[in-house]
Amino acid sequence: MKNRTKIIIGVIILILILSLAFFYMKSKKDSEETEEKSVESVNGSEIDYLLDTYPLKEVPLYKITRVESSHYHINFDPENTSYFENTNFIYYNVVFLTDATQEELLDYYTELFDKQYDEDYRPSGMVKGYIGKYRVSATHYAVDEYDNTAYVQVYLPNDEFTKENKYFDTFPELFEEDSMFVEHDNSYGLLNQLGGQTEYTKYYTVIDSGDQDDDGEDDVDEFGVLMSKYVALYEEKPNYALEGHLMSWEEDGYLVKVSFNRDHGRVYLNIRGSIE
Repeated sequence: MKNRTKIIIGVIILILILSLAFFYMKSKKDSEETEEKSVESVNGSEIDYLLDTYPLKEVPLYKITRVESSHYHINFDPENTSYFENTNFIYYNVVFLTDATQEELLDYYTELFDKQYDEDYRPSGMVKGYIGKYRVSATHYAVDEYDNTAYVQVYLPNDEFTKENKYFDTFPELFEEDSMFVEHDNSYGLLNQLGGQTEYTKYYTVIDSGDQDDDGEDDVDEFGVLMSKYVALYEEKPNYALEGHLMSWEEDGYLVKVSFNRDHGRVYLNIRGSIE
């Protein structure tokens, strides 16, 4: 009788173990399918303006309804540091609309991180951490109850840094760089506006010749020289305009804007064209 009871108890325990194992495997499969569907579900119009090399599988865009813009950014300005406090960095910057609240979005990425980024001060509305080889920041400012804009930045590993932008094989050569320029930043992006646009940007610092004759004044007004040069070069272009320090014109289907920012000692180049 005792042996029979032991057998029955053993069978019950075995059934319980098998049941738990079954439900665990089913739950895991459902979770994996849900994750796959989550990625597949945004392979339509929601990501029309997402760059093709963005690591969507590793860093999903939570509850996305539409991409507003996406950029591939390279910065090698020694005066600039990333959100992760390093210089010389490459990152994807995606602005998108989401159905998630601020709390939901920040919680989602916090759970997704392999590890959170340690810092003394955490900016409001932002979380930072590591996902695989990437450093990631996710932001939702929730300015008001109608604000549904989220921002995700995905940084490439430091050993993948290069100053050469992989998207610049199509860069429109519509602006003549001056020998006084030192390039520090460039980017390529897609904009969800005006029927879809591509955007190329660069910024340069301007070499200051300084006071060589020690008379207390700069020997050369570099920005004055540059403005005169570029007015002469582009004033005959279609729809040319000069408003203060901002020069613009149209050429080959692109709108070219150049900002001569004397206060910052920089020149900013922006070229936008329609997506064909």
